[in-house]
Amino acid sequence: MDHQQVENELAAMAWPSTKQNLNFIWQNGIRHLVTLSPEMVPPVAGSKLKWDLIPVEEFEAPTLDDILQFIRICSQSISINESVGVHCRMGRGRTGVMAACFLVHFHGINPHSAILKLRLERPGSVETYEQERVVHRYYDYLMGTRMKETIT
Repeated sequence: MDHQQVENELAAMAWPSTKQNLNFIWQNGIRHLVTLSPEMVPPVAGSKLKWDLIPVEEFEAPTLDDILQFIRICSQSISINESVGVHCRMGRGRTGVMAACFLVHFHGINPHSAILKLRLERPGSVETYEQERVVHRYYDYLMGTRMKETIT
């Protein structure tokens, strides 16, 4: 299974489609899995993983509320030394947006550098212009230069 990880914090991946994939995730220290693809839900029933669904349509950008929900999950997990895994269908577009926002939020990386870092490590990450823009809008929101109501 293809995945990249911010050591002990975040792993970005494609859809974990089997129980074996979920066991692999668990064995590699991931304790909380976030699904962004309502069309590709992993077989989490009976798994030890904590699991959340933040539904984002394929090739679309998440809303600010979606990003804030993801950041809350990550913050709670990191506070108890648990790693988070995030995925969509292929682990590039929607997953790339959330991973970039994670780098912006927790590592203080500017949006352009966060997207570039992801694309170097995971080619094809953050697939659309609108997905790029939402990472920049999230940064502006964090900096206080954009109101929540102006981000869709």
